Amino acid sequence: MGEITYRHGWRQRDRRIEQDAIAAWEAHGALPQGITPEERAQEICCAAYDGDRLAAISTVEIKPCRPLRNRRFGYLRVFTLPEYEGREIAIGLAIHCRDALEAWSKDNPDEKLCGMAAIYHSPKLGPTPVGKSGLTLIGYTPEGYQHRVVWFRHVRV
Repeated sequence: MGEITYRHGWRQRDRRIEQDAIAAWEAHGALPQGITPEERAQEICCAAYDGDRLAAISTVEIKPCRPLRNRRFGYLRVFTLPEYEGREIAIGLAIHCRDALEAWSKDNPDEKLCGMAAIYHSPKLGPTPVGKSGLTLIGYTPEGYQHRVVWFRHVRV
């Protein structure tokens, strides 16, 4: 395994990243029932590569954050291929996604994107209230999962 590089894909419809992500999701059965790989590929934010090989992929769904008066946040999802787990690639993806989304938010003010959010489903995640990516614990879902957000610096409340 070599050095991991990150590629932005937010709203770029990068065919290479999309094909790699679709192949990984299908090979590992990584998508929930009712979601097609082609639909999810439209939400690609960033990809992590080990040389030419996909190591992890992030997608973002923009939706209201109820605890924050329904302000719009980009909800991050990360899928790391099994052989790359435990290498903090997801943190790198979160940081790159945050930066890509923040730049896009500045360039598209009518979208009113306030920040990035995540629901941590894995018990391995979230040992501290503020993570390396800036995602900060704001509460818990009814199922007990951590709900985290990071606000973009240019946003005003």
